[in-house]
Amino acid sequence: MVPQSRQSDHPADRTVCQRCGTCCRKGGPTLHAQDRRLVEEGLIPLHDLFTIRRGEMAHDHMRGGLIPVTADHIKLKGRGDTWTCRYYDEDRKLCSTYARRPLECRILQCWDTGGIEKIYGRDLLSRKDLLTGVAGLWDLVADHQDRCSYRKARQLMGRLDGRGQAGARRKLLQMIQYDVEIRRLVTRQGAMNAGVLDFLFGRPMSVTLKAEGLNLQPKPR
Repeated sequence: MVPQSRQSDHPADRTVCQRCGTCCRKGGPTLHAQDRRLVEEGLIPLHDLFTIRRGEMAHDHMRGGLIPVTADHIKLKGRGDTWTCRYYDEDRKLCSTYARRPLECRILQCWDTGGIEKIYGRDLLSRKDLLTGVAGLWDLVADHQDRCSYRKARQLMGRLDGRGQAGARRKLLQMIQYDVEIRRLVTRQGAMNAGVLDFLFGRPMSVTLKAEGLNLQPKPR
């Protein structure tokens, strides 16, 4: 959502959006505290969101490169397997939710990224902000965050080439298996829309850790 630097390929005299769609194709925005109303009033439904969880690797647009995030980053999902924001209308070259678009979308100017750099990574909306009013649900999400901690996972991954590697591998597989089972639990017993799982629990650990070089798959059921 945020250009990697203040430098722009656009003409220096650009002062208005040309609706080229470039920013929308690079990924949906990260939500800030100011966007809370959009979610709570259903203007942005939970099934349109996913969470980059604390400790998960993500691209830092200011410093460049992949780093573990230090807090929830709740983002709009892409369309299909692409990063293109699901609210971007390719045919009409416009945002389908423009009147109620999130803060980052309102502030971003591709010809001058100063405004969005000021809010980058600040006052982010969290899952706790949105879930503490739902009986038992935040406790479940917080427990998953602890049991499926990326910090713990990387500590175990660091032991895979040395002594205790069998035990580390077993614990990692248990972590990944729990991540799968909790998703099954809330959809089957909680009758919850499967579309909200990536918001509640982030992306499956079997996928995110594979991107870090760990290829462990949960047992099929």
